[in-house]
Amino acid sequence: MDIQRILILLGKEARLGATNFMSIYVLVMPVVLSLLIALVFGDLLAQTPRLGIYDASDSQQFIQPLLDHPSINTTLYGSEDALTRAVERGAEEIGLSLPAGFAEAMRSDSAQVDFTVYRWGEAGVRNLLLLESAVGRAMAEGIGSGIDQLPIGVNAEQLGSANNLTWSQRLLPLLLIMSIVLGGLFIPATSLIDERQKHTLIALTTTPATLLDVYLSKTLMGFILSALMAVIILLLNGAFAGHIALLLLVIALGGLMSSVFGIILGSVSKDMDTFMGIIKAAGILLYAPGILKIFPQVPEWIGRIFPTYYLMSPLLEVTQNGAGFADIFIDIAVMVVLAAALLILLNSVIGRQQQKLALET
Repeated sequence: MDIQRILILLGKEARLGATNFMSIYVLVMPVVLSLLIALVFGDLLAQTPRLGIYDASDSQQFIQPLLDHPSINTTLYGSEDALTRAVERGAEEIGLSLPAGFAEAMRSDSAQVDFTVYRWGEAGVRNLLLLESAVGRAMAEGIGSGIDQLPIGVNAEQLGSANNLTWSQRLLPLLLIMSIVLGGLFIPATSLIDERQKHTLIALTTTPATLLDVYLSKTLMGFILSALMAVIILLLNGAFAGHIALLLLVIALGGLMSSVFGIILGSVSKDMDTFMGIIKAAGILLYAPGILKIFPQVPEWIGRIFPTYYLMSPLLEVTQNGAGFADIFIDIAVMVVLAAALLILLNSVIGRQQQKLALET
């Protein structure tokens, strides 16, 4: 192994990759998807806030402003059970249960009456703020300006599982896996397959460069692109935060695993069709943790079955929860073991490839 020769070969990989359609595709696609998700899911799925009301008495002075509000959808329910069921299944994001005597209490500065607010566990923060602001304004208008303090008490209850993640946040894990895996896996594999199909791999090994140098340069190229894409996706999504050194360590381990796995697949694939067939078959193993993360109700342990979970999980813990090394030690240990196993397998693959090239020459 010669560092100078590896760097020269790395420069060659960079020049060829800059004009290769597959290289451009796998690098640009995660960025385009990230921008589209931020654009589409940031506005299109920001639905009109939904408010449900059960009124045990006639409180039209308070309810009418909410029914007429142009920015929220307000629905009246005939019973508290109907209201709670609607909130629990997500038909309403906030439900107000107003007891008998509520209207009179609003107009009194001596009596106090409690009412219950039901909140859907998966309601977005934006919609909750809009609804709470509208309700507070309606109460103030209903009472009038003659009372300094609202004569009511609020009992808040949450219905359904709590999940305030936006769709952009739910899709971020899948984007991270795609950016790291696509760059690290596709680039080395397609480059090696192309070398074999054009019979330039034999020519390279007749120079002072060894097969190990060639393999390492391609692996290094995949590693650099994988890590670079991960950083770009995190920056685009405003998630490049937490312990940066720890975050870069996780990205580096993920890039190493992806690039080594890519070069192994490129070695065992006869041609590009075979490689794409393997990728399609193994796609569920690679992307499953990110897909499962979209649906919070899926148990966490299912994602742990898949290897890429141990890349995705520490990235999210560091960026979203500010986790330290002790918090993600197990995930990092699993990644180290996986990377070591892949490196051992790569060493075996290089040995067999050297024997094959010796026979061909």
